[in-house]
Amino acid sequence: MEKFKSNITTKEIADLRYLISKGRTVDWGSYSYNDAGISFKSLSFILDYWENKFSWKEEEKKLNKFEQYIFNEGNCKTHFLHIKSHKKNAIPLLLIHGWPGSVFEFFDVIPLLTNPEANNFLNYQHFDLIIPSLPNVGFSFDKNQHPLGLDEISNHFIKLMDSLGYDKYFIQGGDLGSFIASIMSVKVPTKIKGIHLNMIPLPRGLDKKPNNPKEKKYYKELKNFLHYEAGYQYLQGTKPFTLAHALNSSPVSLCAYISEKFFSWTDNDGDLFNYINIDIMLANISLYWFSGCIGASFWPYFVRHRSPDWPISLDRPIEVPTGYSEFPKEIFSPPKSLASQYYNNIIFWKTHQSGGHFAAMENPKILVSDINSFVKKVQ
Repeated sequence: MEKFKSNITTKEIADLRYLISKGRTVDWGSYSYNDAGISFKSLSFILDYWENKFSWKEEEKKLNKFEQYIFNEGNCKTHFLHIKSHKKNAIPLLLIHGWPGSVFEFFDVIPLLTNPEANNFLNYQHFDLIIPSLPNVGFSFDKNQHPLGLDEISNHFIKLMDSLGYDKYFIQGGDLGSFIASIMSVKVPTKIKGIHLNMIPLPRGLDKKPNNPKEKKYYKELKNFLHYEAGYQYLQGTKPFTLAHALNSSPVSLCAYISEKFFSWTDNDGDLFNYINIDIMLANISLYWFSGCIGASFWPYFVRHRSPDWPISLDRPIEVPTGYSEFPKEIFSPPKSLASQYYNNIIFWKTHQSGGHFAAMENPKILVSDINSFVKKVQ
């Protein structure tokens, strides 16, 4: 275990700005169509902000205020934040990001979880936070390290928590983080006190007959997602390195590819940055650029695409206490009647009126409130 601080050089930052300035975008004019991808207008605004207003050093300074470490185990290294509450006997909570996320997406929830009183969150519990970068992402990425699939990442995170001396802990996850939390709870159920999810990763089959209107609605939404929105999964699951060459060669390409997901998967009215912080989004994209990790970040999709089995199975249901925060613009939200077939101990389920896929960025206070309510039910 070694301490870590980010220190991206001024030359790397200058090179990024230069490449942004020389990037080539396409104005489709009257052929512009929002559902066809990020618009010329939206991308131009983001690129201008990234080149001329965004400060990596400011975001890096915020990151470096937290204790950071590198955990080396076998041929795998993992960068993680370890942020302890000032309260004794605080509750250990492993926060796991997804794709295309990073540790930056948790910036707004960290103070609410570790020092709630200072943020006017009275009668809230205190948490010790462990926030890893997925082994294929950001400062965990090493081009000489073979990327990992979800099962391998889960094993690695179990070893990380063991190395820190946590024999009982909670997990919170969305996107790939929800897969990893679920897999970990099957592997070491006696260590996991409970998992809180903001996405429930059920199998994507459409061959089942719905038993009620909510299930019918879900299968329709899932069919639409697979038809209109899931192209990225097939690209990343079949030819990840080909895609990576294109995205690693141009920050404009990388920004278009990642920021489009923020537009598509958040609950916004067309003005994305009324709902998420543009600096946090660009810190996230910058991390992918500086580390060159985008190809490795696709690897869980590549492994899953070639596996005959879905990571979450009826044969190995999740038995640990489970909580779920349902946001209307999540990419898909199965009803409780289906979720409970795979998660046998759902003790907390709350449906919200607004919000989307990036819960920690869009609705940090609501997410923290739900985590607290769930943990209190378990404790």
